[in-house]
Amino acid sequence: MLLHHRDLTIQESDSVAAALEQYRNRLALGFSDCLILETARKAGRLPLGTFDRNLSKLDGAEGL
Repeated sequence: MLLHHRDLTIQESDSVAAALEQYRNRLALGFSDCLILETARKAGRLPLGTFDRNLSKLDGAEGL
Protein backbone atom coordinates (compact mmCIF):
# COMPACT_ATOMS: atom_id res chain seq x y z
CA MET A 1 0.00 0.00 0.00
CA LEU A 2 1.28 3.43 -0.86
CA LEU A 3 -0.10 6.48 0.94
CA HIS A 4 0.53 10.06 -0.12
CA HIS A 5 0.10 13.08 2.13
CA ARG A 6 1.51 16.30 0.73
CA ASP A 7 5.21 15.53 0.28
CA LEU A 8 5.27 12.50 2.60
CA THR A 9 5.11 9.03 1.14
CA ILE A 10 4.69 6.00 3.40
CA GLN A 11 5.25 2.57 1.96
CA GLU A 12 4.45 -0.59 3.86
CA SER A 13 2.47 1.14 6.59
CA ASP A 14 2.16 -2.13 8.53
CA SER A 15 5.97 -2.34 8.79
CA VAL A 16 6.10 1.28 9.96
CA ALA A 17 3.44 0.56 12.61
CA ALA A 18 5.34 -2.53 13.84
CA ALA A 19 8.59 -0.56 13.95
CA LEU A 20 6.92 2.21 15.93
CA GLU A 21 5.64 -0.36 18.44
CA GLN A 22 9.16 -1.84 18.82
CA TYR A 23 10.61 1.65 19.22
CA ARG A 24 8.10 2.63 21.91
CA ASN A 25 8.84 -0.55 23.86
CA ARG A 26 12.63 -0.19 23.64
CA LEU A 27 13.67 3.43 23.69
CA ALA A 28 17.34 2.39 23.70
CA LEU A 29 16.87 1.64 20.00
CA GLY A 30 16.54 4.17 17.24
CA PHE A 31 13.38 4.17 15.15
CA SER A 32 15.43 3.59 11.99
CA ASP A 33 16.87 0.38 13.48
CA CYS A 34 13.37 -0.86 14.26
CA LEU A 35 12.19 0.03 10.77
CA ILE A 36 15.09 -1.84 9.14
CA LEU A 37 14.24 -4.93 11.20
CA GLU A 38 10.55 -4.80 10.35
CA THR A 39 11.30 -4.23 6.67
CA ALA A 40 13.58 -7.28 6.68
CA ARG A 41 10.88 -9.28 8.46
CA LYS A 42 8.26 -8.32 5.84
CA ALA A 43 10.67 -9.29 3.05
CA GLY A 44 11.38 -12.67 4.67
CA ARG A 45 15.06 -11.79 5.09
CA LEU A 46 15.60 -12.76 8.72
CA PRO A 47 17.70 -13.03 10.71
CA LEU A 48 18.96 -9.48 10.36
CA GLY A 49 22.65 -9.35 11.20
CA THR A 50 23.67 -6.40 13.36
CA PHE A 51 26.56 -5.08 15.41
CA ASP A 52 24.08 -3.19 17.61
CA ARG A 53 23.89 -5.01 20.96
CA ASN A 54 20.43 -3.63 21.77
CA LEU A 55 18.98 -4.44 18.36
CA SER A 56 20.38 -7.98 18.49
CA LYS A 57 18.12 -8.66 21.52
CA LEU A 58 14.98 -8.35 19.39
CA ASP A 59 13.33 -11.36 17.78
CA GLY A 60 14.54 -11.59 14.22
CA ALA A 61 17.89 -9.87 14.78
CA GLU A 62 21.18 -11.61 15.33
CA GLY A 63 24.39 -10.15 16.72
CA LEU A 64 27.48 -10.39 14.55
